Amino acid sequence: MNILKNIFVFVFAIIYLSACKPDKNNVDYNNSNNNTNNTVNNPLKLNISEPENNNFQIGNIIKISSNIVDLKDVDTVFVFINDNKTSFITKDKNEYSFDTKNSKPGNLKIEISAKVKNESYKQSKSVILISDIEPENYTFKIKNTYKHDVSAFTQGLFFSDGVLYEATGLKGESTVRKVKLETGEVLQSFAIDKNVFGEGICMFKDKIIQITWQDQKGFVYDMKSFSMTDQFSYTGEGWGITSDGNVLYMSDGSEIIKIIEPNNYSQTDKIEVYDNKGKVLYLNELEYINGEIFANIYQYEKIARIDPKTGKVLAYIDLTHILPFNDYNTNTDVLNGIAFDKTKNRLFVTGKKWPKLFEIELIKK
Repeated sequence: MNILKNIFVFVFAIIYLSACKPDKNNVDYNNSNNNTNNTVNNPLKLNISEPENNNFQIGNIIKISSNIVDLKDVDTVFVFINDNKTSFITKDKNEYSFDTKNSKPGNLKIEISAKVKNESYKQSKSVILISDIEPENYTFKIKNTYKHDVSAFTQGLFFSDGVLYEATGLKGESTVRKVKLETGEVLQSFAIDKNVFGEGICMFKDKIIQITWQDQKGFVYDMKSFSMTDQFSYTGEGWGITSDGNVLYMSDGSEIIKIIEPNNYSQTDKIEVYDNKGKVLYLNELEYINGEIFANIYQYEKIARIDPKTGKVLAYIDLTHILPFNDYNTNTDVLNGIAFDKTKNRLFVTGKKWPKLFEIELIKK
């Protein structure tokens, strides 16, 4: 009896699963309602000229062509650059030359589209554009040295009204604090949730905005009372944050800097950071200074100066050995922390669990 019961259950399960299995011919992939066909049977071919040294540089001409001469019933193939219809290809003019001089570095999507026998087809390829600027190189001169809390795992730093504001990280140790520059004394401080790894902070109007490493949430505090006034969410990791007074700029450890709308904290755009050799990874703590974004490069004693309009690296600041070897101990971590006093034009840098904070002058190499 048990054997017959088991057989019945097995047969019923097979019938049920077969009935529930989706018909691939009826699946609405990506909720698309058009007849665009990008399968292996796509008759449309996209050809792009080969770049020098495997990279296109801004200012290069990219030659785009298709196999339109081999296709029947096709008179025009449309060309899209980053989803914008830019030009077209015909049998009489089977190549389009795209001038990249006004493009930004990073990913460039090239797509062609045509109708073949009343069905739409597309083909696309992505290329990478690197910067056309060779970054300048700077070293430094130490103008002043100040005490820094050696227990502070510095994640964010900014200067306002004569004092430093600092965020520290690590779970169970993350704080936001106000610090007296001249002595390193902590004037005001509070700890955030012990289960949250705090990251960068910035000032926006009368608020302090803080992000977190992997919790995908940010906090907004009143600058005077340090009381929390708002929270927001985002996707991905949070590393550094700064503001130009109009929008927020946020890093996530990649070459991407997200542009965030400061009223609803939604991402409105992004910057892809490249120099003349390729993408610049590990962008960490950020500071907006005189129209540029200064970014610590994680694990390197180097700061990139970035054009926020294009993402091009304008210069590198080499801070190698700024902290003397005799100031290191087993807990000393990497350079991280940039602050700017725009009233007196002073630039400050420090690092995670460093005993010192430095005011520096930049010297062009």
